[in-house]
Amino acid sequence: MTLDNLPYWRLSSFYFFNCVALGLMLPFWGLYMHSLGYHAAEIGFVTSLLMITNIFSPPLWGWWADKTGHRLALIRWGAAASVLCFAWLLKDFGLAGMTLAIIACGICWQGINAQFETITLDYLRENSRDYSRIRLWGSVGFVCAVSGGGWLFDRVQLSLLPTLIVFALALMWGSTLTIREATKTTKLRPQTQSLWRRIRQPALITLLLGLMLAYFSHGSYYSFYSIYLEQLKHDKTTMGLLWSLAVLAELLVFALMPLLLKRFSVATILLVSVCATSLRWLGIAFGADWIGILVFCQLLHGLSFSAVHACAIELLYRYFGNDYQGRGQALYYSLCVGAGQATGALVSGWLWELNPTTSFVVSASAAGIAAMLILAALYQPSLSLLRRRPGTGANEQLVRQDMN
Repeated sequence: MTLDNLPYWRLSSFYFFNCVALGLMLPFWGLYMHSLGYHAAEIGFVTSLLMITNIFSPPLWGWWADKTGHRLALIRWGAAASVLCFAWLLKDFGLAGMTLAIIACGICWQGINAQFETITLDYLRENSRDYSRIRLWGSVGFVCAVSGGGWLFDRVQLSLLPTLIVFALALMWGSTLTIREATKTTKLRPQTQSLWRRIRQPALITLLLGLMLAYFSHGSYYSFYSIYLEQLKHDKTTMGLLWSLAVLAELLVFALMPLLLKRFSVATILLVSVCATSLRWLGIAFGADWIGILVFCQLLHGLSFSAVHACAIELLYRYFGNDYQGRGQALYYSLCVGAGQATGALVSGWLWELNPTTSFVVSASAAGIAAMLILAALYQPSLSLLRRRPGTGANEQLVRQDMN
């Protein structure tokens, strides 16, 4: 399918409403729990739950979609179930009730994300570097949520938050009803190689561990950044603006990624971005008293999230090819995003009780180690083709031959 025939707005709307819900959840759920009297360890635990479900639900949904062949139908059912599960939180049933509702919602919500990435990549095919032009609308949704939420919650009570998230999830489900699965023009070859044999390459394992640590390093930010700003006497409007600034930088980088991938190798962009991630957490750890440093650190979000995510999607798309794409993306969401963010949130909850600065220093250290692991992985001969720019001969067949 050519880009002219791409259902651009229908695909983009899923990312938009998905990230509206996430943009309400990440900055404000900790504040919401804090307003209900929960402690930091409990906030870190609940924040990690959505991320923990990202460990096992993507492989489960990936296996289910590959087994049945009804990927889009499963996405629709999962989106609808996420609405119903989160609606349970419209009433406070205590920590146990919140735990069960978040887990149930997360299994459905987080499980469908990797499968929708596969739908998008099926439409793009050889134009995979244009993925970021669709995904950037997720950033638009996030910035609308955090900026609008910051303004709103300075004027109304945080008790409205669960209702808004349910509404956003309902719109996300509605967006899945407007699209259909891409018609594939090439027949996939029989999968003669097990997924385990494909992923047990030492260089790939090292790369995935590096990406996992990069996501781990975001634990303090996603769980406690808003609480940190509140402790520094910033109002919720300022919080929303700082979160919005980060997502505007994220949006800009997503928009520029096709051009950057034409000019620089994926390895170069990824390594620079992970190093910038470490610098960002150090800036927040030691310079949070200065608004200029906070602004600079938020601008680095364009690299620490957008560039890292887009590069990871591109690398895994090349590595797994069409034959294993669904489960390859599920592996990324499970191990890197899910396990990385979940452990980061849990560890940050423990560290925050000791000292906020220590929590962000640990995040910076994790990002630094991630950069070293990614450097070691991408410069192994077995992954050499993944370093090339799209269109320079790094096709899927060559990658498969090089790694078998």
